This record gives sequence, structure tokens and C-alpha cells, in this order.
Amino acid sequence: MENAYGKRTTDAFAWTLNISTSVAIVMANKQLMGTAGHGFVFATTLCGLHFACTSGIRFLDGKNENNRADGSAMMVPPREIFLFVVVAIASIVALNFSLMLNTIGFYQVCKLAQIPTMCLLEAIFLGRQFGRKTIQAILIVLVGVGVATVSDMEMNFAGTVAALIGVSCTSAQQIAVSYLQKKHSVSSNFLLAKTSPYMAAAMLGLGPFLDRIVVNEWVTEYEWTEGAVVFLAASCALAVLVNISSFMCIGRFSAVSFQVIGHVKTVLVFFFGFVCFSAPITHRNILGCSLAVMGMIYYSRVQLAEKAQAASRGGALGEKA
Repeated sequence: MENAYGKRTTDAFAWTLNISTSVAIVMANKQLMGTAGHGFVFATTLCGLHFACTSGIRFLDGKNENNRADGSAMMVPPREIFLFVVVAIASIVALNFSLMLNTIGFYQVCKLAQIPTMCLLEAIFLGRQFGRKTIQAILIVLVGVGVATVSDMEMNFAGTVAALIGVSCTSAQQIAVSYLQKKHSVSSNFLLAKTSPYMAAAMLGLGPFLDRIVVNEWVTEYEWTEGAVVFLAASCALAVLVNISSFMCIGRFSAVSFQVIGHVKTVLVFFFGFVCFSAPITHRNILGCSLAVMGMIYYSRVQLAEKAQAASRGGALGEKA
């Protein structure tokens, strides 16, 4: 069992690692994939390479990492691993098609819809209840990020269907990360090591064909340069850290908390985009990001208060017993 100090330290490390690497990989991918960079536009294949590198985590884990504290072996039924991988693949494919078929504004709105979708799924299938203050904090974050990121918005039938599938599957996949870890008492690294090889195989198998549909070009036609290889290596290395820290954060908190607090990445992407690439920042961006940060702080305070109340109720019950 972790003591209180150890838990706080690990929680802070997980969040710091996830936020810093998530922002860094956006910057690296911007150089790798952008037209002003190296023009590697094959997003699904890149995702497959990310998971292929992540699958190496199983070789980094010692044998003891696959055992629980009581010495029993960790295990997740193959059927549940299969369902998880199918949902995760559907999420990636649908989001890529959503980005292709929709405007950036509508795509951003769909990303915002992930939080209420997760709340709905957790309430229906896991029986989770959300307090009034928690809902208020989530709404503040959503409004802030919406103001900062959403501009033009046009809808079409095919794009809307892809977006709905993407939002639903992404929400379900992130909830499953937390659910499977708690249900089977497995570590985040164990679950990631079990699922990432299948994700890599599927994405590398499907990736070239999906990318051909999206960008009308085969990945084999890409002309590699030394700079592209360097940024590809950086992207893959950062992806490993992003995946590890994401599974850690979701397992230790919840999928909803991961999405809400994770919107600080949006704020930092704006900041580093301005610093590193001279990307323009408007007053609307500043207002939206400020509102989003206020909502994240409020959400964090509400979550801490709810945990303290739950702990005090547990203590009171223990005393009565």
C-alpha cells in the first residue's frame, strides 16, 4: 500500500510526465508532419509506429512487475483485451476520418464532447454520480477550451457519423483503461504491455491503406531525410512516455479527471506554439485559456474536497464499528 506522501508524489509525477510529454509530442509532430516541416502526413501509420515502440515496455518490466503484491500473477482475460483493442482501433480510425471530413472547428467541438460522453457512460454503466460542483467545474473548463479553440464550424453527414463514433469509442476506451486496471488489479504498465503489441500490429497493417484514403499517397512514396528520421525518432520516444503516463493517470484517477485536467495541454500548446513557432495568439485564445485554467483549478479543489469527505465518512464508520 502507498502512504499518503508516496501517493501524492507519484500522482504529481504522473501528471507532470503526461502533460510535458503530450505538449512535447505535439511540437515534434508539428515539425514532422507540418508542411513547413518534413511533410510526413501519414497519421495512422505514425500511430502504429508509436504503439510498436510502446510495445517494447514489456521487455523493460522485470518478472516481478507482472505479479501483484500478494505474489499472484496479473492477468486480463483475452476476450477483454480483444474488445479493448477493437474499441481503441475504432477510436483512432474514426478520429482520423473525422479530422479529414470535418472542419477544425467541428473537430474541436467533438473533442470537447468527450467529457460529457464519459460522464454519461460512467453514470450508465458504472453507476458513478457527479456532484453539482463537479459539473460546474467541468462546464467552466469546456466553455474555456471552446472559446479558445473553436472558430469555424460546418457539419456534414459522413463527418458527423465519424465524429460520433470517434467520441464514443475514445470515451469508452479511456474508461476501460481505468476499469480493467481496477477490476483485475493490474498495473498500468501491465495493461499497456498487453494491449500495445496488438494495437501496433493492427495500426501498421491498416495504416498505409487508411493513409492512402486520407492523403491520396502511399507511405512508401515518402522521401526520407535525416531531419525527418530525427523527428520521427523523437515522436516515437515521446509517444512511449505519453502512453505510459496516460495509463498511469487514468488508472490512478479516472477517465473524466484525465480529460478535464488534461486540457491544460491545450493551454500549453498555445503557449509553446507562440514561443517556438510564432503562432498567433488572439485575445479570444487568452480569455478561453484563462477560463479553462480557472475551471481546472476549481475541479481539482472539488475533487480533493470530495475525497476528504469520503475519507472522513469512512473514518466515522470505522469508529462506529
